[in-house]
Amino acid sequence: MTYEIDAKKVEAPKTHINAIRNQHSFLYHTGKIDVWGISLYAFGLYPFLNKSLKEINNKIIDLNFFSTQFAYKLNLATSFGSNQLKVENIIKSLISELKVNRNILKRTEIINDFINTENITVSNFCMNYGICQKTFERYVVNITGCTPIKLRKIIKFKKVSSYLLINKHAKISDLVYDNNYTDQSYFSKEFKKISGMSPKKFSEEKITVLENSIFV
Repeated sequence: MTYEIDAKKVEAPKTHINAIRNQHSFLYHTGKIDVWGISLYAFGLYPFLNKSLKEINNKIIDLNFFSTQFAYKLNLATSFGSNQLKVENIIKSLISELKVNRNILKRTEIINDFINTENITVSNFCMNYGICQKTFERYVVNITGCTPIKLRKIIKFKKVSSYLLINKHAKISDLVYDNNYTDQSYFSKEFKKISGMSPKKFSEEKITVLENSIFV
């Protein structure tokens, strides 16, 4: 598997992290391959690694860079048996690596609240919560790999693109209004920045990931 990001091609390691991103990329592969993707949306990777994700935004990273043990467990989980058994083994591997404490839960809860109150600035949000803005921004970057503002934009894109993927004939003007974008021009610009294409072209795609993926 090869990713293309900013016109540069990156060969994907066998077990890798496709980090949270705010820009589009392309994926190439030849022949028949067995791909197991684990979506830990939107900041679920941190409790498994317990290491800052600050440096991996928009990058393809070998999981061994963070944890050789975790990478080994996932490789082993998908190396034998039926698809159902592989899923069960993946779940067991994830559970065995999960490290959650009250501090992580509290921080992710605050991040969720920030995401769900998009009409408030970072400074006002922190003031309402009684927390230091720099402290908030620092742990958002550590947990998610990107800044609060970028995270909010990515989450909004995820919501809109998922809707377009299923509702191909949705009106763009309705999406702009329903998701509090300034205007249609701004919406199209932000959408293209992340997806690599306009909302209209995206909705007209005949072959989608959704239609060509096998979900177990």
